[in-house]
Amino acid sequence: MINIDRALRSSIRTGKVVLGSNQTLEFGTNGQAKLIIYAEDCPQHVKTDLLGLEIPVYRYQGRGKDLGSACGKPFSVSALAIIDPGESEVMALLREIRGVENE
Repeated sequence: MINIDRALRSSIRTGKVVLGSNQTLEFGTNGQAKLIIYAEDCPQHVKTDLLGLEIPVYRYQGRGKDLGSACGKPFSVSALAIIDPGESEVMALLREIRGVENE
């Protein structure tokens, strides 16, 4: 199991990540996002839109302020999109997502 906080910081440092629900939805809708991560307290209407995309979606085990902190940001992040994981192992979350879908 990966350390998601460390993987997120690495992805932000070495790859391309967009933060915030509006940008996440935009990049998810146009197919540029490889993985979407949302916080537990992400607004329900945003969560519904994210889950309707044809992109893997992972629920972060924490609130928006925790996800923001994990990203090294001093603000709350309700959702983010991984465009390019860079040198991060964040895409290993896909195995966890697929494992949940197969249960």
